[in-house]
Amino acid sequence: MLGSGGFGSVYKGTRKSDGKKVAIKQLNKIENNRYLYIPGHPKPLVTEVALLLMMRRKPISPLIIQLYEWFEHPGKFTLVMEFPEPCMSLRDYIVRKPVLYEPTARFIMRQALLAVQVCIEHGVFHNDIHAQNFLVNERTLELKLIDFGCGQLFSNDGYESKTYIGLPYYYPPEVLTEPRFHAIPANVWALGVLLYTMVHVSHPFANSKDIRRAKIPFMYYNLSKKYRDLISQCLARDPTKRPTLEQMSQHKWMR
Repeated sequence: MLGSGGFGSVYKGTRKSDGKKVAIKQLNKIENNRYLYIPGHPKPLVTEVALLLMMRRKPISPLIIQLYEWFEHPGKFTLVMEFPEPCMSLRDYIVRKPVLYEPTARFIMRQALLAVQVCIEHGVFHNDIHAQNFLVNERTLELKLIDFGCGQLFSNDGYESKTYIGLPYYYPPEVLTEPRFHAIPANVWALGVLLYTMVHVSHPFANSKDIRRAKIPFMYYNLSKKYRDLISQCLARDPTKRPTLEQMSQHKWMR
C-alpha cells in the first residue's frame, strides 16, 4: 500500500505481462461519487476515469500521470496507472529541503504551469492544484500531475463556488466571496500559492480570512523583485487582475 483515505486505497503493483511497476488505485463507490459525460462514451464515467481518459488523447504529455486500464466492480473502481520511480510528492520534497532556491523553484514551476496548460488544452480543469498532487523525481526534478478526482470539464462559463472541492489552503478568494469562479484565474491563484510554498515552506494564507484579504507575507529579505512581482500578480485578490497562464509563462521571473 502506498496510501489510503476516504476515497479508497493506492497500491504499488506489478503488471504480469511485462513486469512493469504500476500504481493501482481503488476508489470506493459512495453516494457522492461524481460522474461526467465525455465524448466517445455513451454513459457517464466516474470523474477521475473520465478526466484521465481525456488526458490520454494525443498529444500525450509526460507531465500528466497516465491511466493504463480501469475496471468497474460492484462496490469500487480499480484504476491501473503509471508508477514513476523514484518519486515522492512535491510537498515531501519541499519539506525535506532546508532551502529551495529560486532557480530550483523556477525549474519546477515551469513544469507545473505547463501541466496546467496541457490540462486546459485537453478540456480538463484539474481544480486541485497543490504540492501533494505533484510527484517529483528527486534526481531529475521531473514532475507529474496526479489525482484528477476533484476535476471538471473545462468551461468558459465558470462554476458555482459551492462546487469547489480543492484544498482549503489553495482556495481563491472568489470562491469564498462570489457565487461563481473561473478555471484560469483559480489555476493561476493555486500556482501562485504553490510557488510561494516552494520558497517559504509554508502557505501564504493561514485561513479563509487571510485568503479574503490576500495580503502576501514575504518573509525573506533576499527574494528577487521579479519573484515578488510574479507572486503578487498571481495572488491578486481580484481574479480579473491576475495574469493568464500564457502571461504567467512569459513573466520575466519565469523566463
